[in-house]
Formats: sequence, structure tokens, C-alpha cells
Amino acid sequence: MGRTYQILLPLLGLFLTRVDLTDLFPLVYKVEVLNIYDGDTVLVGHGSYKMKIRLAKIDAPEKDQPSLSGEVKAGVVSRACFIKLLKAHKEFFLEIEKYDIYGRILGDINQLSLALVKNGCASLYPHAEFFSRHEKQTYLMALDKAKTSRLGVWKYGGFKQPKLWRKTNRRSGVRQLRQSNYSQRPYRPGQKYG
Repeated sequence: MGRTYQILLPLLGLFLTRVDLTDLFPLVYKVEVLNIYDGDTVLVGHGSYKMKIRLAKIDAPEKDQPSLSGEVKAGVVSRACFIKLLKAHKEFFLEIEKYDIYGRILGDINQLSLALVKNGCASLYPHAEFFSRHEKQTYLMALDKAKTSRLGVWKYGGFKQPKLWRKTNRRSGVRQLRQSNYSQRPYRPGQKYG
């Protein structure tokens, strides 16, 4: 009789305690890329489901956000860089990490977050959570190298943190309805974007 309780009590504890296995192991899905909104947000499909994914750990400029030098729109450069990196892959695997405070799905597609930082397409999200110190160090070194090599948006002086840029634009009344042809066209592997 005592042996039965030794087995049943731990099992009962598992049912009474909320255990979320996604905290232990990220979910991985094979997906199809349907649309790229900007340098860190993408729409993917898995079967009949469509999910808007925000790439974890990085922060890319908004699509109409200018570079600090004012020469180009940093968002356009970042998005073009993202498309270029996606074209190098034939299959896409989404690794869901968690939901952010806005209810968006945070994840990574084929470990492109680090590649975007290495190529100067994005910066680090100020409140990013890393799995280890080594991972954080890897991202910081990649960002530093991209800045010193003047890759991607860093070629044009970089960009203001998107959250601050949105806040100042909203306050000054500069925000207008923006219609961009590039955001309406879905990404298709093999399709050329000019």
C-alpha cells in the first residue's frame, strides 16, 4: 500500500501544478513564409494557420523610418536584407520561444535573428532575453562587428531605436497614412524584388 502512494503522490503533484512544457523546450514547426512586413516581423503559414511572428532578440527599424544620416530609409534597407537572407533557404523552420507583453509570438526562423544582426540589418532588442551568457555575448559581438564594418543600416549611420522613433513621430504630428507597395507584395522564394 505504501509503495502505491510513492508513485501516485508525485503524479498527483504534476496534475495539481501547472507545467508548461514550452518553457522547457521551444516548439518547432515547418512553415511557409507568406509576407515580410519589415526587418523583424513576418507572416508565416503552417497548414491552414497563419501566424504573425516577431523575431526574438532583435529590433529592426520601422518600414518608413529613416537612417540617422537621412540618406535612405533604414526600414527599406533592413527589409531588403531580410529578404536576401530568406532567399538562401529552401525550407523554413519556426522556433517559437514565447509570447511578448503585446501578445505577439516571439520566435526565430532558421536562426535568422543572429544572421540579421551579423549583416547589419537589425540591432538588439533592449529587453531581449537570452538563454545563456554565451548566446548574449555572441549577439553583442556580432552587433559590434557589423557596426565597425559599417554593414547594412550601419553604412548609413544606423537608426534611432524604433520605439523612440514612433514616439517622436506621433508627438510631432508627422505620422501619416503610408502606403508602400513593397509591404503589399508577399514574399515568394525565387521572386525578384527590385
